[in-house]
Amino acid sequence: MEDRAEGEFPMNVVVRTEDGAVSLLVDEIGDVLEASPDDFEAPPETISGITRELVRGVYKLKGQLLLILDTEKAVETPSYAA
Repeated sequence: MEDRAEGEFPMNVVVRTEDGAVSLLVDEIGDVLEASPDDFEAPPETISGITRELVRGVYKLKGQLLLILDTEKAVETPSYAA
């Protein structure tokens, strides 16, 4: 990923866990989407390694693939931190 432009502020998403709130630094916050449970699919075989462990599944959107992050795994496993 490219460095953030000068003057561009970081964005955070706060996730509540059993141990308290955790803030995730994100590159971008997009629109809120409503997806049908019928459109949920397992992660594709092209996703591998740590990413595969952290992705619960995907939704195929028009021209895009929306990855669903397993937030519990992401915040509980320190080895995933960048």
